[in-house]
Amino acid sequence: MKTRTRFAPSPTGSPHIGNIRTAVFDYLFARHSGGDFILRVEDTDRTRYVESSLSDMMKGLRWMGMDWDEGPGAGGDCGPYFQSERLDLYHKYAKQLLEEGRAYYCFCTKERLEDLRAKQAAAKLPPGYDRACRDLTPEEQEEKRRENPSPVIRFKMKREGETSFTDAVRGEVSFRNELEDDFIIIKADGFPTYHFANVVDDHLMGITHVIRGEEWISSAPKHLQLYEAFGWTPPVWVHPPLILDERGKKLSKRSDTATAFMSYIEEGYLPEAMLNFMATMGWSSGEDRKLFSKEELIEKFTLEGIANHPAIFDLMKLRDLNGEYIRMKTDEELKELIKPYMQAAGLVPGGPSEEDEEYLLQVAALIKDRIVTLSEAPALTGFFYRDPDEYEPKGVKHFQKEEFPAVAELLLERLGSVEDWTLENVESAVRSVAETLELKPAQVIHPARMAVTGRTWGPGLFEILHLVGKTAVLRRIKAAMCFKAEQI
Repeated sequence: MKTRTRFAPSPTGSPHIGNIRTAVFDYLFARHSGGDFILRVEDTDRTRYVESSLSDMMKGLRWMGMDWDEGPGAGGDCGPYFQSERLDLYHKYAKQLLEEGRAYYCFCTKERLEDLRAKQAAAKLPPGYDRACRDLTPEEQEEKRRENPSPVIRFKMKREGETSFTDAVRGEVSFRNELEDDFIIIKADGFPTYHFANVVDDHLMGITHVIRGEEWISSAPKHLQLYEAFGWTPPVWVHPPLILDERGKKLSKRSDTATAFMSYIEEGYLPEAMLNFMATMGWSSGEDRKLFSKEELIEKFTLEGIANHPAIFDLMKLRDLNGEYIRMKTDEELKELIKPYMQAAGLVPGGPSEEDEEYLLQVAALIKDRIVTLSEAPALTGFFYRDPDEYEPKGVKHFQKEEFPAVAELLLERLGSVEDWTLENVESAVRSVAETLELKPAQVIHPARMAVTGRTWGPGLFEILHLVGKTAVLRRIKAAMCFKAEQI
């Protein structure tokens, strides 16, 4: 049977790391197996629907190069792919369960259920529906319907024995049926619950492997008994481990780290770095390596490689990976990647000239070894475009040293006399200052860097001076001399 996986997000908020990690596993396994990757939108929770959620989710998938074979925008033979457009199907199958005695109408009011939960809590009993409507006669149902004309439909879970399944990651898993609840499959508003729609759609769409977070293991008995009630063959269940934060705590959907997936795009993480990071968060090829291309991930991804212990969301690892992928870019590629950030910061005009493009190319080449995310580009390169408006506090000491006035004066003289502003001539002029004043090169280089950039760090000084240009370099050194005078 052809492998078919699905990513089925609920558009109730911004995509988070757990969502996307699941999608990555679904996608890689489908591609590895020569199967289909399906996008289905589980939008039946209308009270929590967020308009932008789906577009963000789709943007995130496409950004990482994970196109789906069926679903919104792609079509397919198993549509519609929005659950809100499949209500007739859910009612058809709910009716079948009612007729076969595997489901029943529940007329209990919200007030009764709240009272029931309160009594269970007071008695220190596990919460759960008491099945008050499970065995009502037709006459009793008719009477109850007059009191509550919009009942829900509940599924009749087995009350004895166990429900077991084999998970591809965890092996044999069993649940005692007596502890399970008769859950709702159709709500009072006519919409299906997640559990019911999920099973119906997975069957009708021919899903062969369900990859979902560990938190869904407890739902497996409900889903398995639904499959059994319909006489359908269940899919292979795959429950990857939880994702923990760097403190070892469960990565909450409410945490900034988890809910900020779109911000990783905005901050300038590269899609290939993010795909690599997400794929190896809870999965391993068994090799001692950290960099994988998309093609390599597809080739190597197997269910056997999914770990059965929690994965760690290590932001430093992601930053390290991103820096590695940036350094693999050509200077021209990096220039194009940082250009939007430079334009947003007002450093590069919206319609750059050839000179602007060439200058930005040289800037990109100088920061390639230092930049970690693309959004850092303006902060790393501002001094190439503007005179410093402030100086890094820890570097001001270089202006306050006894030799600084002489260093600055001689720098102005030597650099001012350079006619051919080449990298070699600039370096020679700066080093001659140290030789003439009998100073160590660092005693000239550090204050010169501070004067020209306002910082104690950055690319090589000589490369900076060469690119910034003679006029700006001399102007900035003079400004630094004035700053020194003000401090005294």
